[in-house]
Formats: sequence, C-alpha cells, structure tokens
Amino acid sequence: MGPTIIGQGSSVYVNSNKGFDIFILAAFGNKHVSLKFVSTPEQVDYILDSSLFHDDGFVATRGSATTYQISEAALKLTSKTGNVAWAYAATKGLFSGSGKKAVAEACAKQLKALMEGKE
Repeated sequence: MGPTIIGQGSSVYVNSNKGFDIFILAAFGNKHVSLKFVSTPEQVDYILDSSLFHDDGFVATRGSATTYQISEAALKLTSKTGNVAWAYAATKGLFSGSGKKAVAEACAKQLKALMEGKE
C-alpha cells in the first residue's frame, strides 16, 4: 500500500487544544499549505488533532545563567474514514527557537513538503 495522497484544497477541521489550534492555523497560512480550513468537523476530508508539551528549565555555568524552553508537538491528520493520513512530531527549543509558533511552523512545513511530493 502506497502513501496517502493529501489533495490540495482538502477540507480540514483542526481540533482545539488549549489555543494551539490558532497557532496551527496561522502556521499553515504563513507556510502557504493549500488546505481549506473549516470551523466544524461535519463533512470534512480530514481532522487534525494535536498534542503540545513544554519543558522549562534553568542552566547555569561558571560565567552565566539562563532559562530555556523546549516545545514539542505531535500532529495527526485522520481521514473521514478513520485512516491516519499523516502524523508528525517536532521539537523546538534552546537554540532553534521555541514555543507554539515554532513547532506549529515545523509541522506545517513538513505537511506542505509531503503534499508537494518533496517528502
């Protein structure tokens, strides 16, 4: 069985996850992912679920001290028939940017690449 083809313009409902859905929608818009986002799950092609985790910490060395945040997100795109069409996890933090925006953009970039046949 080959990979699932996620068509340009497919309709997607993004499940709310304590506001992370807003970051997902913004990232997919900023990365120009060609999907149609809708506000209700009825009559859609896919549902996008997400999980978001943060780890905050403090690092001290002899000459300096700093705080850091590592953000991790996992996204799953499920078709209306229940098949998982795409899943991706991203970790951002320390030196690569952190927070909801960074992990949402990493996920958007990967889905766009898959849709364009680059993944």
